[in-house]
Amino acid sequence: MDRDDDTRSDAAPATPPACRPSGVVSVPAMQPSVSTLLVAGAVVTVASVAWFVLRLVHPFGSTVLGWLPLPLSTLLGLVAAWSAAREPGLAPPARRFWRCLAIAAIFVTLALVSSAYDALAGAAPVQHVGPLSVALFSMSVVFVTGGLLRKPVRGRAIREWLTAGLDIAIMAVAVGLLLSYFILERPSNRYLFGSNAMVFTAIAVLATMVITVSMRASLAGNHGVDRRSIGVLAGVAALSALLVVNSSMLAHRPDLSILMPAIPTTYLGVVVAAVLQRRAASELQVRGHRRRRAFNVMPYATIACTDALLLIAVRDSRGGIQMMVAGSVAMTALVVIRQLFAFADNSRLLAKVDASMLELRRHERRFRSLVQNSDDVISIIDAAGRFVYVSPGSRRVMGFEPEDWIGKRAQETVHADDLLEVKELFRQLKREPSVSLRHQARMVHADGSWRWMEITYTNLLHDPSVHGYVSNARDVSDTRRYQDQLAYQASHDELTGLANRALFTTRIERALATAAPGTVAVALVDLDDFKTINDRLGHGVGDALLVAVSARMRACMRPDDVVARLGGDEFGILLTDLRTGEGSHVAERIIGALGASLNAGNHDLLIQASIGLADNEADCTAEDLLRRADLAMYAAKELGKNRYVHYDSELDARAVEHAQLAAELSHALERDELHLMYQPVVDLPTGRIVGVEALVRWEHPRDGMVPPLHFIPVAERTGLIVPMGTWILRTACRQAAEWQERYGDAAPDRMSVNVSARQLLEPTFPQTVAAVLAETGLDPSHLTVEITETAVFGGGRAVETVAAIHALGVSIALDDFGTGHSSLGLLRTCPVDVLKVDKSFVDGVTGTVEQEAIATSIIEIAQALGLRAIAEGVETGAQAERLHTLGYRLAQGFHFAKPLRSTEIENLITLAEDDGSEPAAA
Repeated sequence: MDRDDDTRSDAAPATPPACRPSGVVSVPAMQPSVSTLLVAGAVVTVASVAWFVLRLVHPFGSTVLGWLPLPLSTLLGLVAAWSAAREPGLAPPARRFWRCLAIAAIFVTLALVSSAYDALAGAAPVQHVGPLSVALFSMSVVFVTGGLLRKPVRGRAIREWLTAGLDIAIMAVAVGLLLSYFILERPSNRYLFGSNAMVFTAIAVLATMVITVSMRASLAGNHGVDRRSIGVLAGVAALSALLVVNSSMLAHRPDLSILMPAIPTTYLGVVVAAVLQRRAASELQVRGHRRRRAFNVMPYATIACTDALLLIAVRDSRGGIQMMVAGSVAMTALVVIRQLFAFADNSRLLAKVDASMLELRRHERRFRSLVQNSDDVISIIDAAGRFVYVSPGSRRVMGFEPEDWIGKRAQETVHADDLLEVKELFRQLKREPSVSLRHQARMVHADGSWRWMEITYTNLLHDPSVHGYVSNARDVSDTRRYQDQLAYQASHDELTGLANRALFTTRIERALATAAPGTVAVALVDLDDFKTINDRLGHGVGDALLVAVSARMRACMRPDDVVARLGGDEFGILLTDLRTGEGSHVAERIIGALGASLNAGNHDLLIQASIGLADNEADCTAEDLLRRADLAMYAAKELGKNRYVHYDSELDARAVEHAQLAAELSHALERDELHLMYQPVVDLPTGRIVGVEALVRWEHPRDGMVPPLHFIPVAERTGLIVPMGTWILRTACRQAAEWQERYGDAAPDRMSVNVSARQLLEPTFPQTVAAVLAETGLDPSHLTVEITETAVFGGGRAVETVAAIHALGVSIALDDFGTGHSSLGLLRTCPVDVLKVDKSFVDGVTGTVEQEAIATSIIEIAQALGLRAIAEGVETGAQAERLHTLGYRLAQGFHFAKPLRSTEIENLITLAEDDGSEPAAA
């Protein structure tokens, strides 16, 4: 027989009790234990059979004792069958079968009571089965048969019906032969067959049950009834029927009945079958259905019975006939055995096929689950470029139903800007079968928007099961958006939104790759004195100013020009496709645009810029352009700011010179190449020396005397001014202390030392001043620190440093007063003792009234505030006289003395002592 697909090994496991379907009866917590049922059934059966055998050999005891175990065994079978029917997870057909078996046990119990009454009611025991007993036994058979018949028969193919019919026909013929032989051929053989009606009924019932069981097993399948249980029940039913058939052998023993061994044996089989059923149901919940045997052995069993009957029938025949019959029976047996081996091989093959199919179905279910629940869109595109399959993920990802895309060309779903790339990708796929290619493209969403999708294409046109391009697309819009944001942040300035240095350099390299010489220029724009505004008004105003400046510069640019913020207050501009002189025009526009007032943080501000401009040359790199523009920008600052300078080769030479100068200056202190000169500050009109200003000089071993204007800016730019300034301060203070000690009151009263803005930003500079004073022993009242207006204009740390120095008792002189941004405001915010009037104002004191107005105003301010005023750069006697007339009492300049060495100052002091006068300038 073919295998039954309803009980395949890959069927789903039984439903657990928590989610049991409504057709499954709930099971109470208490169930008879398996071991108890088996032990009780075995004890009753062994006791009943033992009593029967012993009484058959040697009569003893009362006949009633032989009947007592029979109802007990049927009741055990009843309990076992009912407990099997209530086992969790049992299928409804199997549950009905075991219930029918339990009800049949009730009728058998009643039939046994009736049979016992029939046998024992008379004066002596007899072998007699009355009509009531026969009826009750028949009812039990009806319920058992009904339980079998109620098992559903699923749809079968014609071949399966034909196979089942052949099996039933084989068994019907075999049973008919058996009945014919026993009833018609041997009616007088009382040993094998008695005349009792009960015997005939048993044979008929046996034939009906065998045929019914075979038919239902062939057509219906087990439907939850354990195959081993069916085998045990069939076996004990056949054994019982065989015993009943031969009940005539007890005709001479009316005190015994063949039911005494048959009933306990039968119901022990029922208990065993029920126990097997319960165990099978428990295993079913864990491992699922087991595949049933792929063939029916009942037809072969009936053939074996018929062959045995045939051998019995010819035992009295001639030797030749016996030989032929024996040979035929042997051949039949060999054929059957061969067929059974074939069935076994077929079963193993089917088991392997089932396992393979199960694994295939698992893979299929897994794949289907992945496809149906994936957030990716899996599709198949045919050779014509049309969708032939789209996964349900399209609904979640793209908002389309899969059916909406079927038949649509794939190119219709792609953004026009990405279409060329997609076409090229498909051309490459056609050239290279089985190759997977990945790219990103925008695909249309149901809401009309475009989503970035990462798509992997595989050419499976050669695969007959696919015959198309398989694509796997996932939405990377958020990732792409995040990457774009990161890329933008990495390449743009966060404050102004302009390109940053990295992007600016990349754009320069890209422009230089295809540009002709002289057609690309880079401009570096540095805001003049931006730090002052930032420190005075705060970083919020400074940031707002940078935003306003960047907007104004962008307004001056052409569409293809690039504006970048390179850091702080420095901007870069990339100019491409330039004509002769156009770069200079752009620089002029920027200076003009920035010249107008800017509103930043509710402040109207004027800002200026120094611009360095450099044009590209042959083999010029981005680094070269930036370096040259930087040199030009610093040249613009050195020329007075608020201008632009075009790069030329001389700037490179100057840069090299400055670099070399910085390197040599770093060793000047170690080599004692620096020394101080002292310019006297004199009293008007006497010319008496009241103080000196220390001025540093560098005597280069190769180049001779290097002017301060050459090396001081280099020192400030490189930071060398800090250690140099400390050396100047210490040397000057030591010299002043030495003069005070040697000459007393004849020595200059004050030593003035210039301090740069860079030194004022050093947080430890006040401590340095205090340490120098303590080290040299100079009284702080004899030291004056000279600072510039620009150094302290922005306030902040510089002003705090000046205040800390002033707190030591050191005087503060404001150098070049009147030339800065807001000189009068500084007098309120910065502690000042001396105003040094710039030479540009002193030059005009002998001219018109208008020219001397500033010098006049400054002395009046100094007198009003109680400050000392020193006029710098006095070069003529007329200037000295006019300054004295205006109220000035202190002055310095070449008219009185040039900067002098310490020995020359000492000579003046000594000369004055010899003359008995105050030391005067030469």
